[in-house]
Amino acid sequence: MAPRKYKPRAAAELTPEFRRLNNLVTKAYAEGKYEAAYNHALEAIKLNPEHFPMHGIISEILMKKNRLTDALSVLCVGVHSTREPTAWWYVINTLNEKGPNNKETRQRLQECYSMLLDIDRGDNKARLGRMYNYIKGGQTTRAKNECLHLLKLEPYNTDLLTHLAEFCFSLEEPAAALPMYENFVDHCLKNDRLEVTSLNWQLLDFYVDLLIQVERYEEALIRLKTAARWLLGRGHETFWDAQSDDREWDIEDEPRRLEISEFVQGEFDTSAYGAGLMVELRAKLGLIRLGIGPEHHQEALKHFDCLEPEDDSDDAYVREYPEIFREIGDALRESELYQQALQYYEALRTLPNEVDSRFCFDIAICYQALGRDSDVRLSIQSLKNTVRDAHFYIGLAKLYQAQGKAAEMWHLINQLRRMGKADMIRKAGLPLEKEGTLRPSTSGSSVSTSASPSARGSERRSVGPLSSKWNKKQQKDRERRVRDTIIKSRYEDALGLQAAVDAGDPDVAAEWLGYANELFEDFRSQPLFFPRDKSTKFTGFNKWKRVVTLPDGENLVEPEEKDDDVPNYYRNISFDEWLDLLMRLALHYAKNEIGEGCWEVLNVTQSANIFAHEPARTQIVRNVALSCALILKDEQRLVEEARWFLKNFPFVSDGYRLFTAVSRYCRTDTSYYNSGPEQKFMLRQIKIMDFGLLPPEHRATFLFTDGDRVKTTEPTKNGNPHGLTEHDPAVLCLYGHMMFVAATYSSALTYYFRAYVIAPEDPIINLCIAISYVQMGYKRQSENRQYQIQQGLSFLFQYYDIRMKGNVALHMQEAEFNVGMMWHSLGLLHLALPAYERALQLSERVQAEKLNDGDVYGGIKEDFAAEAAYAIQTILVVGGDAEGARRITEQWLVL
Repeated sequence: MAPRKYKPRAAAELTPEFRRLNNLVTKAYAEGKYEAAYNHALEAIKLNPEHFPMHGIISEILMKKNRLTDALSVLCVGVHSTREPTAWWYVINTLNEKGPNNKETRQRLQECYSMLLDIDRGDNKARLGRMYNYIKGGQTTRAKNECLHLLKLEPYNTDLLTHLAEFCFSLEEPAAALPMYENFVDHCLKNDRLEVTSLNWQLLDFYVDLLIQVERYEEALIRLKTAARWLLGRGHETFWDAQSDDREWDIEDEPRRLEISEFVQGEFDTSAYGAGLMVELRAKLGLIRLGIGPEHHQEALKHFDCLEPEDDSDDAYVREYPEIFREIGDALRESELYQQALQYYEALRTLPNEVDSRFCFDIAICYQALGRDSDVRLSIQSLKNTVRDAHFYIGLAKLYQAQGKAAEMWHLINQLRRMGKADMIRKAGLPLEKEGTLRPSTSGSSVSTSASPSARGSERRSVGPLSSKWNKKQQKDRERRVRDTIIKSRYEDALGLQAAVDAGDPDVAAEWLGYANELFEDFRSQPLFFPRDKSTKFTGFNKWKRVVTLPDGENLVEPEEKDDDVPNYYRNISFDEWLDLLMRLALHYAKNEIGEGCWEVLNVTQSANIFAHEPARTQIVRNVALSCALILKDEQRLVEEARWFLKNFPFVSDGYRLFTAVSRYCRTDTSYYNSGPEQKFMLRQIKIMDFGLLPPEHRATFLFTDGDRVKTTEPTKNGNPHGLTEHDPAVLCLYGHMMFVAATYSSALTYYFRAYVIAPEDPIINLCIAISYVQMGYKRQSENRQYQIQQGLSFLFQYYDIRMKGNVALHMQEAEFNVGMMWHSLGLLHLALPAYERALQLSERVQAEKLNDGDVYGGIKEDFAAEAAYAIQTILVVGGDAEGARRITEQWLVL
């Protein structure tokens, strides 16, 4: 009996209470009362969490409140309550439009596409979306599988065929794409008309390239000629297939095409023959001929000559097709046609961007084969300016092979194998094993693994009774040296990719991240950097009786020698280079919104004793940590990092300004900025300052705790070891800001007034006092609202007068705008409008002063015209003057 199929459970019925709340949500949302709509929606969700439209409304409200992360989370959780495809597509569209380009978004999209396919296996749109999502995430194998599935349903879709070729080239699996391409090309040649065919030159180029990759050269030659002839409108000229050469594709009719009796000169223009063949396919014809065998080399060279490698003009082929020249040069070199290969290599030498380590080695091999030793030396010298990556060592090994230097070649092969580059070795044509022969071993970093038993036995006999212990020590030393070499190689690989990572290349960034993570794991595994006692400084690697490996060219320190200098290198990489790499890794994680990985790297770095006891390095780590907190908008970590600067520079005003500035930048909840611990910390800073500034005879009369006192053993400083001469208004204002944010305005005023006594002409202090007084007047239970507002206005206009004194346009505009805002908040619109208008009138002068005297602004580029115009627009719209609001908008608010 077949298993019974169950339909999806019906959605819960909407209760009257849910409908009532739904109406309240709709009404509040339409009126712009988003907080009320949000609260009603939450109550409705509690009654019926399966109603997806309500999740959508909550998401929209959160977006209005600039809580994008929460809004997307609500959608992705809520959509699981329904199997309606339209709801899942709504979530997909929202994620694509508004979601950040990170791993979490791609994972959510994958879940949505997979659910749509679970609902309907024939939903090709969802499968196509999942394929593109795999591409974004670098999951090429999965993208290829999705593409193959789609091509079974749409075998002649050219976009899918293009993607399939790209996937297979990337994965080095050309055979996987060939059946689809063979079917497509056959279909087009048999059924399409030339005017409307789906076959184009790019797809033909992909097809031929796939055949070349699997070394089906004869078939590639026939397929290329037949399809290209058809695309040029000469599909009936099959007589060319009887020719053993490629005279059909000569540029001119003379002499070879005229020798064929079936050829009618003038029936077709020369552009239908060789002149009409695209450059890429012309090169492919030559590569195919090289692949077939030596007897076809001359035919191959005829095709390559059409690219005119000797041309050095501005429009030479080499400038437009450098990758084709490189491919031809490589193919000729591998076919041992060294003189001809040099024609294309030397043409590329005029393009600096094409000269890398592989190029230098390849051209050096050609010079070596031709006996041009001086050119070999010049090529090797030019390697000093190239990046030393795995390709560098592959090229060097091939050069050693060509020079007959077996020992040097095997040393590099051993290193590359330890780096996991066996595939690269195999593709380069280098040997992985040398049967029956001991592989050469070099001192330092390579370990011979194939020594004969007799050799090992004689070594043990020569050591004597200590042989076992000595062999273990030797083995450990060898293992450490090998590990040093591997890690240094990884570091150089990462360093070589750094420029491309900085330029924003995502593929290179993924490779760099792999190297950087491996280096980070090795760094954190070094126990001598992380002692239990955090105060223990790093004094060297003597715990292991180990000599630190130094950079090339420096002398090794023998174990028995006493070296008072602390090593500054680990695995042949200086500590400063380690620090730079780790900081780049942390910033990379931060920029990609991977907070957990970022803080893990920073926490490990901060606790490493090679950095923790070095002020300059510690400063760098803290600077980067502060930057990461800003990028990630992590308010808690932001406040913690800013506090470090206050602890280490307690009597520097800029530290307090930094704390305030970064806290203002992080536009999230202020719970950490004005939390209890932060308030206590800042108040303690003020009390320490108060204690230090009191006369000695008065200190005992005030109730200071021990933590608030500044103690000293030097009586001459009288309890003031830092030499304080006056209070710092920045500290007082910062604590006042904390009180203001907590809505305790009377306490805020206390500290604002203390700062005011020190700097009565400071405009910001006057403005803060003004706003605090007015805010007190706004409170429901106000002792004397009229008095408080009047006090606030008096300080506001004192601020206004100070700003106006300097006759600086930006300061004057700021004052006009703030005065307008104050009148606006009090509901006195007839006073607010003139102030806003004066701010607009100053805009032209502000812009002029920025151009003529930028130093006045200290580098600040600000103009309050847009804010003032928006405020005027709001007043006019509320007052019913839509036409006036439109004029203001068009004049000031349209980019």
